[in-house]
Amino acid sequence: MILFIYKSAYGAKYMIEQSDKALLSSILKPEDVFFVDEESEKEQIVRFLSAKVHKQVEKEFTAKYLLDRVFEVEKLNNVLETGFYIPHAKLAEIDNFHAALVVLRKGFLDPDTDITVKACFLLLTPNKSTFFQKHLNVLAKLCRLFQTDFINSLTSMKNGQEVLSAIKTSE
Repeated sequence: MILFIYKSAYGAKYMIEQSDKALLSSILKPEDVFFVDEESEKEQIVRFLSAKVHKQVEKEFTAKYLLDRVFEVEKLNNVLETGFYIPHAKLAEIDNFHAALVVLRKGFLDPDTDITVKACFLLLTPNKSTFFQKHLNVLAKLCRLFQTDFINSLTSMKNGQEVLSAIKTSE
């Protein structure tokens, strides 16, 4: 457990007890892992993943709302030097993490960094104070796990179950 203290806009201090456990394997399901063999572009992949994740949250909001929120935050996201990209958004309408992963066998060249992206993980997090630390922990775990060798190993896998097994083994 972590005690997280933050100060509100009104000056009040709050203490929240939160678990720092957020296993990637509990967030991502095998059916939410996709493989793309053809050439693609950054915006196209973000749209693709947003559409896939929207199926998990379609009762909460429209696909357009989700895409707009992801693109709003996506402007601030950077492609990591390992070839990993994590578009993400915090949404008040959800109560749990939602995610999808795409493994890009050919990759795409990020126009801002000239880095070839081979894996992209779209993460939706509840915009609630109790998820603040969990959100940061998940992002940190993703960055630690999705190193170049791990990403390259994913490109030879055949299905989401293999990918999830590799993630579980590495957690």
